Amino acid sequence: MSATRRGGSHGDEASTTKVVGMLMLAIAGFGWAFMAAAYAHEKEGWRQESTNLTEPDADGIQYDQRFEDGGGIRQQSGSSLWDFIGNAFRQLPNLFGVLAFSFQHRLWLVILIACLEVGALGLGYAMSKID
Repeated sequence: MSATRRGGSHGDEASTTKVVGMLMLAIAGFGWAFMAAAYAHEKEGWRQESTNLTEPDADGIQYDQRFEDGGGIRQQSGSSLWDFIGNAFRQLPNLFGVLAFSFQHRLWLVILIACLEVGALGLGYAMSKID
């Protein structure tokens, strides 16, 4: 292994770059999923309480259809996670609509994602200085 000017090896720099790259991809992926969820919730009525309620019974009580199966909280949270991830993929054809909606109505989310991306770059820079 040949050493670089700073004393580290080329393999260390490549692994740092890969870690930072994967972290940035994860931030971008989750950021997209949150933006897509906000868009689908607002524009399509996705996972809103009113769309999950059954018709009132004889006593005038409505039940949430998501909990009719009697599954536990773990089952419901797992189902919600897969629904969240699935929505991110379903909204890919609406890419420009989701981005426009996010910049108009959820600018704080776009700024948060950008700050996290810059933080990941800063982390990568700090990691390269430590090597």
